[in-house]
Amino acid sequence: MSYGNSDVPATAFATTTVNVPDRLDLRDMADRQFEEETRRRFDLTAFRVWAPRLFLIAILAALVFFGLEGFDTWRTSLSAEQLSQRLSTSLGVPVQVGASQFAIRPAPRLVLTNVSIDQKVVLPEISINIGTRHIAQAFQGRGWNWGEAVVAPTKLTLEQCFVLFKLLAKLDGALPKSLSALRFDRLEIAEQPWLTGQWQVDALREPGNGFARVSAETRNADGSLRFLMTPSADAQAVSFQMQARNWMLPFGASFPMEEAIATGQISPTQLELTEFSLGGSFGAVKGKASASWDNLWSLDGTVEAEGLDLSALVRELTPHAASQEPTPDSDTSMQGSASFSGKFEGKGPTLVEAANSAVFAAPVQVRWPVLNGINLGYAATRPGSTSGTGGGSTRFSSLSAVVVASAGTVSLRDIRGHAGAMTASGQVNLNADRSLSGLLHVELGATRVLAPIRVAVRGTVSKPQFGR
Repeated sequence: MSYGNSDVPATAFATTTVNVPDRLDLRDMADRQFEEETRRRFDLTAFRVWAPRLFLIAILAALVFFGLEGFDTWRTSLSAEQLSQRLSTSLGVPVQVGASQFAIRPAPRLVLTNVSIDQKVVLPEISINIGTRHIAQAFQGRGWNWGEAVVAPTKLTLEQCFVLFKLLAKLDGALPKSLSALRFDRLEIAEQPWLTGQWQVDALREPGNGFARVSAETRNADGSLRFLMTPSADAQAVSFQMQARNWMLPFGASFPMEEAIATGQISPTQLELTEFSLGGSFGAVKGKASASWDNLWSLDGTVEAEGLDLSALVRELTPHAASQEPTPDSDTSMQGSASFSGKFEGKGPTLVEAANSAVFAAPVQVRWPVLNGINLGYAATRPGSTSGTGGGSTRFSSLSAVVVASAGTVSLRDIRGHAGAMTASGQVNLNADRSLSGLLHVELGATRVLAPIRVAVRGTVSKPQFGR
């Protein structure tokens, strides 16, 4: 071997480039293998976090699905066109719904606007309420479940009310069975002064009877007037029951009735009161009446009373403050118990005018009569005492008269009173302003050689004045 040669000498071993892993490499490999196995395992903690969220998302998706399905059902079956066709078929008259839309404020409801019925009645708005329970039932696939239908404030004539009432029986088959009631909120009756005020009208659905019964009520600060109406055997008429409390009637007495009750039937051209009763602290007046239209309204009827308290009646005719103590019987102008039975008749272009023009006439008998304010027997023996208010009282053993009442005035004619040998006769008028006018003739009979005297009656019903 020479020193100048640079070649590596050949050996029996081969040189390689393979890396041998050290401890760090082995640990890194083990960590990667552990992470791989961890990812393949079920992460219970992550499931607990995401499961409620996924469940909520599923519920929302279901609600959206059913909501869209319900909305599509409402849009088709509850559209204005579909409702118009369905109602027209069921009622047998043309019905046109202007628009139908769903509203959520102030409460969920279906709103129908400009509903025309038989080209005679137009209701501006009808709201059909839907409760949250009803919405849930719709989401369950059981269809819409309605509450009640409320007609917005409107004004109708009495003839239009008759049209609607006659269609109520047919509505039972036209409306969903779940709709429980029809209601008019603040209905006003046009051209009927005896039905003034805002009325709440309710037609409740009864099993097997539909919307056959309708109640209508109006109130003021002091009292109420209520009607309950049902179908009549006469297809053109409506049967009714009326009840009023502390109510001023549009005709008759000029003071509120504590209680008024009537039963009868009415149509656009007829009114029949089979019985009525007007009551108060003075007692009760009963009767019956009928009215019919033939170019004019003709009204007639009978009225009777037994044992009317004249003192209480005079107090009713005397204005006084609510806090004022009632006047004692001895301080009223008249005491006694009156009974009568008579008839009344009247005519006019309207029913109210016929009632206002009616004339009532009846003979009256008074038991235990007392006239306060003058002693007629004393005045007959001393003619000078009749100047001004005489004072005292006259107790009659019997008293009768014929009462004629009309247009707010009452006339007591053919007065016949007896107190021992004394007799009194004449006429006294109670005017519309509650003032008195009239003349009494007083005689002491054949035992006294005195000429009859004349006593003028003036003043008011609460403070009568007697004089020459």
